[in-house]
Amino acid sequence: MSKVSYVLIAVMGAALIYMGAVRWHQRQERKQAAQEAAAMQDGEPFSFQHIPVSLAAAQAELQQEPIPYRPQSTQIYLEDAPLTPQQQEQQAQDTVSSIVQDFNQDPAVEQFNQELQEASQGEVKDLADLSTQNLAQIIEKNPQIQGIVQKHLKNKDFAAAIEEIFSNPQFQQSVKKLQQPDASPNNTAH
Repeated sequence: MSKVSYVLIAVMGAALIYMGAVRWHQRQERKQAAQEAAAMQDGEPFSFQHIPVSLAAAQAELQQEPIPYRPQSTQIYLEDAPLTPQQQEQQAQDTVSSIVQDFNQDPAVEQFNQELQEASQGEVKDLADLSTQNLAQIIEKNPQIQGIVQKHLKNKDFAAAIEEIFSNPQFQQSVKKLQQPDASPNNTAH
């Protein structure tokens, strides 16, 4: 036999083997499908993805007694009572004193306070005492205070400290409160 004959026989053998494999595979698929169909008819008629489904009614669950509604308690914040005019005046004096005390360690302000006390025989201790309503009475009693103020305002360190004190909004508001013409008559220098 020739080579061509051997090649044709090999091709025919390969084709037969291939066709046999395809037929065997188709038969296996049909057999598996038949088994699944038989299982569906023979087994539990109600199943989902091969898991049996029971159609029995579910048992009623015991219910808890209803819980009564209780609204959340609201928190009430009480404001402090408004300050009386005397308390407002005291608060303004305390604010002025506190702001001025912050600058009392400055050498220029310290020198001013010392000269102020000497000129007023201790009646006026510092700048806070000059911020009261009766400033005109203090200057009338002690006219040398005006000269002391003018003298020290020429010192640039003192002028800078005074400018910083007077530009403080709390100081301005407190002095305004203390020097109101309708303030209580018991407003005196301390």
